[in-house]
This record gives sequence, structure tokens and C-alpha cells, in this order.
Amino acid sequence: MLLSCWLLLCCGLVAAVEEQHYATSTRHLAFLLQVEDELLAHMRQYAAKLQQKVHTMRVLQAEWLARRLAAIADPVSYAANPLRSLPLMRRMHVDARKWLTFARLEVGQESLKQLAEYELGVITAVDLKEAANGLLRIQETYDLHERDMARGILQHKQYNSRLSAADCLTLGAHLEDLKKGPLACRWLEVALEQYEDKWQPLDWLLQAGRSQIWQQLGLTRIMTHDLHGSRAAFTKAVELASEGEDVAIAQHLAGNLGHHFVHQRNCQGKSGLPVQSSLRCHYAAEGSAYLRLAPLRMEQLSLDPLVAIYHEVVSAAEQSDLLTLSQPQLQRHRGHRYDAVRTFASAELVSNATLHVERLHRKLEDITGLDLAESEPLRILNYGLGGQYYIHEDCKQPQIPLQQPHVEPYPKEYRLATVLLYLSDVRQGGYTSFPALGLGIRPQRGSALVWHNANNAGNCDFKALHAACPVLLGTRWVASKWISGSGGQWRRKPCRK
Repeated sequence: MLLSCWLLLCCGLVAAVEEQHYATSTRHLAFLLQVEDELLAHMRQYAAKLQQKVHTMRVLQAEWLARRLAAIADPVSYAANPLRSLPLMRRMHVDARKWLTFARLEVGQESLKQLAEYELGVITAVDLKEAANGLLRIQETYDLHERDMARGILQHKQYNSRLSAADCLTLGAHLEDLKKGPLACRWLEVALEQYEDKWQPLDWLLQAGRSQIWQQLGLTRIMTHDLHGSRAAFTKAVELASEGEDVAIAQHLAGNLGHHFVHQRNCQGKSGLPVQSSLRCHYAAEGSAYLRLAPLRMEQLSLDPLVAIYHEVVSAAEQSDLLTLSQPQLQRHRGHRYDAVRTFASAELVSNATLHVERLHRKLEDITGLDLAESEPLRILNYGLGGQYYIHEDCKQPQIPLQQPHVEPYPKEYRLATVLLYLSDVRQGGYTSFPALGLGIRPQRGSALVWHNANNAGNCDFKALHAACPVLLGTRWVASKWISGSGGQWRRKPCRK
């Protein structure tokens, strides 16, 4: 038994010795220099073979081009000379075939194979993290400035060494993983200072170009809640990106942050309502007998997509009934952080819950002109202090096979339109925001806000992105009715005789 324990202990010690981390020993780091030299030798051999082939192709191009220039002025006279026509036939029948064979030839395959099969698995991500941690530990202990370190200055002494932009980018990304955002930002800013244009092709290959640094800086600034700085960094990343560079994240987040800032202005009431000659405020009296007898005042806010307010839709009795029915059923929705996407309470009411609800349901059919018999239940939402629903879409594009473009039923999440009923005034805040349209709409008790979530082609329209702004003072009661593509809700109501 004792012998077995000793054997296990010895095996563990051997395993520990074999699992070496290169960053912890200068001897092991020196070994990595030998590995780098071997890789460089194989690369040099491969590049020499490629260069020889390129040189041969350029000689051919120069020789052919010189001859071709002589024939440009009068190709017919040139070819009529027998001392030129025979060589032309020979070149095209014999030489051209050999040149094409040479062009297809893959050179330097032995060197390429050695490069491709080189084993680097022993150098792990743990080694890179340990090296980064070691350098950062030195910076903290000796109170060194990242800009001096990148330029090769340690304790006011200049050394013949420096950190490249790629090195600084690696340190910045590592610090972001460690949740050290401010220091990560400083290293990424130094990475931009250290960038050299002459290495652009190499940096493009290594994904360490200026655009990639700006993109990483944008991501890191989000972590430090510097949203304006983040958007500026993402915008710069998109501007500097060359063809083939992946800056999709920067492009996406720059757009999202743009919407965020417009949303903030909307919530603060700084956007105002649009003033356009094509928008109208009139009495809606078409589509039903009810509207002909009691037309509603309708105010157009946008035509693409359609956004409109119908005033005095929900009576005081209907408002009271909806609030009384929903309060015992309210369920809370909230996130896990102070900037949660959703913070409110909600309850659902079926269309025949009471006579008031039935009447309101028919009124919504008259306003929209749509058949809502199979629509989702009316949803009552209550937003308290700071309550919000951040920027989102009500419409989810259905995944329909191309060979069956009109197959039904569509999923209920394919919501073509939304009706939002305001059941209370809000003393401050609580606006409905459309960031892509620059619209901020203040709640007006009894009114109905109607908008289309899909365009004329039937696709979900990103311009219908919307949000419920945080309530600053008071409470916000609304009722939402989603009109989806399922169950034929999108069809117009049949004409009454």
C-alpha cells in the first residue's frame, strides 16, 4: 500500500514536470526562440520558391508585352509578315501550353508541408495569459506607464526593444477579460499609437489592424459604460476597415448605440413630433358604421412605417374596468441589473372578459380594419418608478421555405401591427420611443397608438423598433394588442352589406 502511494506521488511529480509553462522560465522562453528560428527557416525556403516562380512569370510578361506593343498599331500588317506569323503560331501552340502548365505548378510543397505540419500545440493559451500577467505585474509593481513600456522604456532607461501594436492589442483584450476596463482602454490607445502602416498586410492577416484595435476599444469602452466613446470607436473601425476585414460587430453595435442615443433624446422629450407636409391630423370616419357615427381624431406621426395616434379611444369606464380586472393578476418582469431590458408588471385579459372589454375589442377592429377574433389576449402593463421596456421589436420574421412562400399558419410572433392603449397619464417620463424614426410620444390617457411592424413586402421592419422609456415620476398603465399573421388576423374584415 505504501509503495503504491509513492508510485502515485512520483507519477504526479513527473506529470507536473512535463506540463511546463514557457512564460515562467527564461530558459523555456529561449527555447521558443529556437522554435521561431525553425519556422522562419521553413518560411524563407517556401517564400524563395514562390519568388522564383513570380520572377519567371514576370520575365515572360515583359517579353510578351514588348512583342505585343509592336503589333498594336497595325495587327493585320504585323501578322502578315511570315517571320512573325510562324513565331506567333509556335508561341500559342507550344509556349503557351508550357507556360500554363508552369503556372499551375505548385512550388515549394516540401517547405509548405513542413510549415503546415509544425506542431505548436505545446504552446497554449495559458502560456500567453501567464506572459501577459507577468508583464502587467511588472507594470503595477514598478508603477510603469504603458506608453513607456511599449516604447522600450523601463524605469527611465531606454532599451532596444518595443511592443508592437499587436502586442498592445493582446494586452488590452486580456485586461478586458480580467474586467479591468480602464487599464485595457489605455493599452488599446497605446496600440493605436504603436501601429505602423508598413506592416498593414501582416496586420490584416493577423487581424491586428487599426480597425480591429478600434473595434476592441469600442467593446472595452462599453464595459466601462463610456457609450459615446464606444460608438466613436466602432464608427472609426468601420471607416478604416479594408476589404475583407471583419468589422461586423463594430457595424452592428455602432448602429445599436446610435439608436440608444436617439432613444435617450426621445425619452427626454427633445425629439418632438414631426412636422411634415405629408402628415395629417384628421377625423377617421371610414371602415365601419361606428366610425361613421363617431369618428375618431387621428394624428399621423409617420407613414413609413405607419405610426398614428387615435385620441379619446378608451373611455374612463373602460380604463377603470381594465385596471380593476388586471391588478389581481399582475406578474412582475424584471432583469438582473439596473439597466435591465424589461422592468414592469403585466396581466392578460381575454376579449370577452367583460362587456367593456368586448366593446373595446370591437373598437380596435374598427380602428385597424382587421379581424382580431383569434388575436392574442389584451395585455395590461404597469410601469412603476424607473420601469421601462428597452428597445425591441414586436415582430419576428417567420422562417418560411422559399418554395412555399405563402404557407400558413404563420407563428404568432410574426406580429404585423401593434395597438398601445394609454390607460393613465404619466407625470414625468414614460414616453414611447421610436429610435429609428426619432419619435418620442408622451402618454395621453385614453388615446391609442397604432403602428405597423412589417413593411409592404411582409418583412419585419427594423424602423418599427420601439421602447417604453423609464418612468421618472408617477406610474404608467398601458394595454397592448398584438396583431399577428397567424389565424388570418392580417386580413381585412369583410365588407358589411
